[in-house]
Amino acid sequence: MEKQDYKKIVEDTFNGVKKENQDLQKVNLLVVGKSGTGKSTLINTVFGEEMVQTGVGKPVTDQISLIEKDDFPVRIYDTVGFEIGSLGFDIKDVVKSLKRNPVQQLIKKVQATETPDDDIHIAWYVISGSGSRIENAEISFINWLVEQKIPVIIVLTKSYDLIEANLLKDKIEQLVSVSKKIITVLVKETETQKSFGIEELIQLTLDDLPQVLQASFIHSQEASIKVKYNEAVKIVTAAMAANFVTGFTPVPGADAPVMVASQTAMVTKITSIYGIDVDKQKIETALAGMLGVYTAMISGKAIAGGIAKMVPGIGTVGGGLISGGVGMVITGALGYAYIELMELVLTGQVDLSTITPAALTDLLLELLPNYLPK
Repeated sequence: MEKQDYKKIVEDTFNGVKKENQDLQKVNLLVVGKSGTGKSTLINTVFGEEMVQTGVGKPVTDQISLIEKDDFPVRIYDTVGFEIGSLGFDIKDVVKSLKRNPVQQLIKKVQATETPDDDIHIAWYVISGSGSRIENAEISFINWLVEQKIPVIIVLTKSYDLIEANLLKDKIEQLVSVSKKIITVLVKETETQKSFGIEELIQLTLDDLPQVLQASFIHSQEASIKVKYNEAVKIVTAAMAANFVTGFTPVPGADAPVMVASQTAMVTKITSIYGIDVDKQKIETALAGMLGVYTAMISGKAIAGGIAKMVPGIGTVGGGLISGGVGMVITGALGYAYIELMELVLTGQVDLSTITPAALTDLLLELLPNYLPK
């Protein structure tokens, strides 16, 4: 491959990932709950351990903080020390209560703008599931949120005793209009209990968001690899379908254009889905590894590892056309291997800052047989 072709691939992919991330629309998440219910722990678990600490918390009111980070497509309105019971919320007197309830003031303010990006797109109402109860003011407030057409998920945190938490859940279901959106959660595992409920919360949140915002939430959340995987598989499937229709020609020296035409676009989107830091060195390392695998497969150098035997036609076509079927298999194998690589990066098992392209190529070649026809 010409050096200039390689540089162009890296530059185009780097810029492509940046554009994918920049094009993500903002999701506005409202997190409401009393002090001590575990809101900060919940936020940090879903979006990253230091989200509350490192995010720029702009005070909206004395009781609401807007947490946002550069190049992060989720904005979180966090209610700090918000005690709704003390505000005397009265659904019969909305005008009067608006003067005292900062969350209602916020919602009315953003709803009054002509920019949909300012709207509250979803709310988590957090209640301790351990030895807690729900007040009448909270019930009225939750129902009011629903009336504003804001999807609400009630999160029962600290559900150490599931019997107790489910009793509270049953009671709440009878009193609010979001009975099917109440989740018991244990964010941090204990010596005797494993954590639970976060995966369900993420999936339910995703289902409640408009489709145009789902990619932003998938990109931002870190707690559910399953959700990221499901989205990445859609990208691989689309790329496989495109290659099935067209096929491609692996002529000598033409691996760079081919990579640009098919696999690079796939890699760009998958990288964005997994929310990997956009760093040119990391992108270059990942691409060098992928190109090494691609070249080995097309040229037949991977035969020694048994890969070519799994895909009839690889290593024997010379400079001729690879059929759509074989091209689809190659693209799919590379895509699924790259997904697994992203999961290894996300979980800290692979560091793209330190691994060499040759070592990454070897790793990908080890992963490939898992995604080729047996």
